[in-house]
Amino acid sequence: MANVIRQMAEGSSRLVERYLPDAFLFAIILSFVAFGLALAFVTPQGGTMAHAENILVDGWYGGFWGLLSFAMQMTLILMTGYALAQSAVVDRVLSRMASIPSSERSAAAFVPVVAAVASFVHWGLGLVVGAIFARKIAEEIRTIDFPIIVAGAYSGFVVWHGGLAGSIPLVLNSSGEDNFLLASGVLNSTISTGQTIFTVANIVVFVLVGLVFLPLLFLLMYPENDEKKRPIDPAKLDAATDGGTEADPAVTPSPMSDEMTFAERIEHSSFVAYAIGFSGLLAVAGYFGRGIADGTMPWNNLNLNIVNFTFLFLGITLHGTPSAYIGAMKEGVENVWGIILQFPFYAGIMGIMGYAPEGATSLATQIAQGMVHLSPDGTLPVVAFLTAGIVNVFVPSGGGEWAVVGETLVKAAHSSGASVPRIAMAAAWGDAWTNMIQPFWAIPLLAISGLSVRDIMGYCVLVLIGSGLIIGAGLLFLPM
Repeated sequence: MANVIRQMAEGSSRLVERYLPDAFLFAIILSFVAFGLALAFVTPQGGTMAHAENILVDGWYGGFWGLLSFAMQMTLILMTGYALAQSAVVDRVLSRMASIPSSERSAAAFVPVVAAVASFVHWGLGLVVGAIFARKIAEEIRTIDFPIIVAGAYSGFVVWHGGLAGSIPLVLNSSGEDNFLLASGVLNSTISTGQTIFTVANIVVFVLVGLVFLPLLFLLMYPENDEKKRPIDPAKLDAATDGGTEADPAVTPSPMSDEMTFAERIEHSSFVAYAIGFSGLLAVAGYFGRGIADGTMPWNNLNLNIVNFTFLFLGITLHGTPSAYIGAMKEGVENVWGIILQFPFYAGIMGIMGYAPEGATSLATQIAQGMVHLSPDGTLPVVAFLTAGIVNVFVPSGGGEWAVVGETLVKAAHSSGASVPRIAMAAAWGDAWTNMIQPFWAIPLLAISGLSVRDIMGYCVLVLIGSGLIIGAGLLFLPM
């Protein structure tokens, strides 16, 4: 069995390394594919040239800048998370955790578990912690196959949408403008997280995928012969700590001295760092405290803004001085260029997928409707899972995807008598599932590790296949 899995992993890795384009080129190719599909299947308004122009201008350009706010939030969560992980306290914790595995194989199995648990708490945390922990493992065991443990770190991300910060379940639990299905009358009331995240089916699927399947798979996939391992060169590992460039030797801030100017004293002042840091953390405590007073538990009050705010002020506090935190943030900014470059292109793809002139149906809605129409009775959860997985390749944003397929799936649940929470969680898991072959969310992890998408995606293909079978069975048969 182990030999079969290992051979499949090696074969998949060779194919991906040969044929998969760079993540940015992947986004460009998807842009052309989405444009061609919209041109062919969305009812035109005017002639062919006018139709193409409308898709290009109203769809692509109209959506191109639609995710700027989200892109900035993503940039900040990666920078603040990276800076937090560089603090002495967090660095020691991660280093001690990295020393737990007693062998290369056990380390390969341990990385996806850590990443999955972090992703279940919050997807942004999972991306940062997974990447940095994989690097810590490589520092601890220099002979380990580096691409496979980085792939393991990314694989933990497959559970994120079933976790505490899952976009779809949190939107359904919202009574504000974000819950567009409630505002449009498709839903009559909110759906609590007790009916989605904290159900038997969802928790069991998380445990089976994140804590059983992933470590077992990476244990079996790990190369048997040293000749097939690809340990990272120490110089490249050091470079990876600075976003792929040669890292400068660590510099310890000088203690206060009489020669320091007033400005330098402020920059190296622990009092300044603690004053602003603790002020921010008090605001975080107040934010969650008010939520609890209003009946909202902390896990239902998580969003990117509060996570960024917490990471920022916790990082300042743990670094101890403004100058130390500034240095960590300067290093972290090297890791976010891919997000900044690619987010507008995926926003443009989302615009094309959602483009629909008056009287027409958008491409994303057509995909959802077609999948639902072809589904046999009783299989709607699996159909919702597959539909979300297909759309996610073009729209790798949980909230953005739900905006274009949610209404179709919920109406199908109503008409077939299926459970709306089950269908919603099926879509949530489908969105997370095909991230294993959609390289967009791997960009920051790859920047931190210094690898390319071709180095890890072959292993992730096997994650896609195995996790898909487990999730699909769980959605069909486990009680909600």
